[in-house]
Amino acid sequence: MQIPEYSIKLHKLNCYLPDEATDEIYLKFNGKKLWPKNEAYVSMNEGSVAEVKLATTLLKGASIVVEVWEKDTLSADDKLGRFILEADKIGGPYQSDMIKEDNGKSKYSLEWEVC
Repeated sequence: MQIPEYSIKLHKLNCYLPDEATDEIYLKFNGKKLWPKNEAYVSMNEGSVAEVKLATTLLKGASIVVEVWEKDTLSADDKLGRFILEADKIGGPYQSDMIKEDNGKSKYSLEWEVC
C-alpha cells in the first residue's frame, strides 16, 4: 500500500514583535533559502503581514521544519526560530507560532494548510 502525498501550502507570515525595529526576514528549508524568491529579504515590523504563497509535497505523516532568519549586513545572519509543519491530515488553514532559537524578543506566526 502506497502512502498518500499531501500538499502543504504556506500562505502568510505574521510579525507580532520584531527582533529589531525592522527585521529583514527570509525563510529557509533544508538549509536553503525558500522565500522570498526574487529578493534577499522582506522588511517586517510590528503588525506586518507578508504573503508567502509557496507549496511543497510531503508524504502523509511527514513534517517539515521552516526556519526564520534575519538578514544582517555587518555580521552573520540571525536564526530567529523555526516552524514545524506536519502533514498528518488534510485541513486548515492553520497558524503556527515560531519556536524561538534564543532569548530574543521576536514573535512570528505562519499561516498554512494541508491539501
